[in-house]
Amino acid sequence: MKYDLGALAARIGNMAFRRTGTGRRCTACLAPWAWLLLVAGLLPAAPALAQQAPRLAHRAFIYWGYNRAQYTASDIRFTGSGYDFTLHDVRASDKPEGFSVNNYFNPRNIWIPQYNYRAGWFLDQHWSLSLGLDHMKYVVDRGQRVLRTGYINAGRWPGQAADNGEGELQLEPEVLSYEHTDGLNLLSVDADHYSLLWASGTGRHGCWFTQGLFAGAMIPRTDVRLFGEGLNNKFHLAGYGVGAQLGLFAVLHERVFARAAVRAGFVDLPGVLTTGKSEDRASQHFWFVEENVVLGVLIGRGKEPATP
Repeated sequence: MKYDLGALAARIGNMAFRRTGTGRRCTACLAPWAWLLLVAGLLPAAPALAQQAPRLAHRAFIYWGYNRAQYTASDIRFTGSGYDFTLHDVRASDKPEGFSVNNYFNPRNIWIPQYNYRAGWFLDQHWSLSLGLDHMKYVVDRGQRVLRTGYINAGRWPGQAADNGEGELQLEPEVLSYEHTDGLNLLSVDADHYSLLWASGTGRHGCWFTQGLFAGAMIPRTDVRLFGEGLNNKFHLAGYGVGAQLGLFAVLHERVFARAAVRAGFVDLPGVLTTGKSEDRASQHFWFVEENVVLGVLIGRGKEPATP
């Protein structure tokens, strides 16, 4: 079976920079190194190499790493007793920790940055299935002015009451604080294909170009302050995420590997917890781009790949 890597790279690029419903262009911007992965998708698949590549087939793997993420602007609808209004084209950013040995390599602190972990199995020399978590962070940018439509009862938010209609609202902390910082957590199943780019003469080292799809549940912990009410909510199932990814996968000494990948996808969150009251909810959907770098290990000896 042949794979059009160029078409897949173009599709992910289109996903990352798709126009929003209002016609505005996505504010997502790929990190410079991430463009290398997209360009790699334009290269033809490498012909079968004479050298024997490290074994992948029938081996398990685990990895840990870190990510950055960018998001399109989105409309956020808030509903509850006495209100039903929407904030339009709300911009948000991720919230990375400043790099330091203590922040990223101290075992007590590795859960604080935006991290990724995953475990999986190579079905053969070219395909893997895996289950893992992408812990991204999403914070509505402070100080932006947005369009508000809908109604707010005076008894629920004195000073901001409004009948059905529209007006501008400046998003300062006393008005709204909204963030998925204990995780815009995507628990996903990934299916990835591996195209060999290079193998060492000893067969102990190799590099692959990867292409894959993912889908899973969004389980955020959302910190919201609205109407002077709110809390850091519990983890909850709020929606789903789907998308595609490209990456480079390098194996050293048949055991240790590094992977750099770009994931692009769509998130739909119809049931976000807000103030802590059972009837209060928020909903939104948006596109995202995530860049991640991970380190991992291959487990087991695997199965001898078939000779080309």
